[in-house]
Amino acid sequence: MSERRPAPQLSEWTVRSRNPDRLSISRPEDFALDGGRPVDPSRVREPDVSPYCFDLPNRSLVCVSTPDISGEVFFYQAQRELARSVIRLPVEMLPPGPSSPALIFSIGRCGSTLLVKAFQAAGLAAVSEPDFFRQAAYYHSSGISLQAVLPGATALLRHSVIKLHLECNNAPLPIAGAFRMPRVLFILRDPIDWAASLRRISRNSIDPRWAAALLRTGLIALDQLAQSYEVRVCYYEEFRELRPEHVAPLLAWAGSQASLGPERLAAIAAKDAQDGTFVSRASLRDVPEDAGFREAFRREWSLRRPVEVIDRLGLQLL
Repeated sequence: MSERRPAPQLSEWTVRSRNPDRLSISRPEDFALDGGRPVDPSRVREPDVSPYCFDLPNRSLVCVSTPDISGEVFFYQAQRELARSVIRLPVEMLPPGPSSPALIFSIGRCGSTLLVKAFQAAGLAAVSEPDFFRQAAYYHSSGISLQAVLPGATALLRHSVIKLHLECNNAPLPIAGAFRMPRVLFILRDPIDWAASLRRISRNSIDPRWAAALLRTGLIALDQLAQSYEVRVCYYEEFRELRPEHVAPLLAWAGSQASLGPERLAAIAAKDAQDGTFVSRASLRDVPEDAGFREAFRREWSLRRPVEVIDRLGLQLL
């Protein structure tokens, strides 16, 4: 008889210190660790553990234990700030992933966080910006196939609706293509209002050319997705007030039969969906509107608009 092999063990390390930069892409080096203890592989499925990022050279997924952060505005920032311990899971031990997650792409500054709050209020397991997807956008051409391991990491995330970081527009097809039948939503906004909002959160530091290039990248990403998937396109202006007739179809797209009444939705819309963050309304209160930037961006966008894409997709507002 062959000798039965012992079940593989993982190690869990206590976090001693962390990278204080809340905006940088997540990396294994973000945490300094104390000595580890052996844990069963089932530990990564416990509710306090979530996937943080991939350690590509060591072919592993870095997971962190945190308090409940399911309602945090930016998931990866809460993971970094509140991580208590770290577990590294070899990619060969990743579970099978979901076939049809709901993926929310956007151009940023377009109400995606507000929509996630509405989804959460309806009982959907929605999460905002888990960073291993952004990592996939930057490292999809590296030695390890992130398309092969993204589904397994997503299974450990335990959320069915995933709002992606803006930078995921740099590699929309490798991300969506990691899943068999993803549901894809892309959120847009009036370009002038969008650029003005982007300018304000930069404390009036970005220039019109950079903003126009960013918006162009977003529309090209949408075009790429639309050529491979049935993409639902919506505009911030359509749902910003969270009226039931606008929210109900989006809930259905996300796979929910729940409904939210007008009073509940109005209460969600009245709150700042990004309260407590560096992009909250309160943090921007002292940043003046820049009327000159609006006109400068209008001119720049008229030169950089991907007209063929806009016409093909019928994006009249763009």
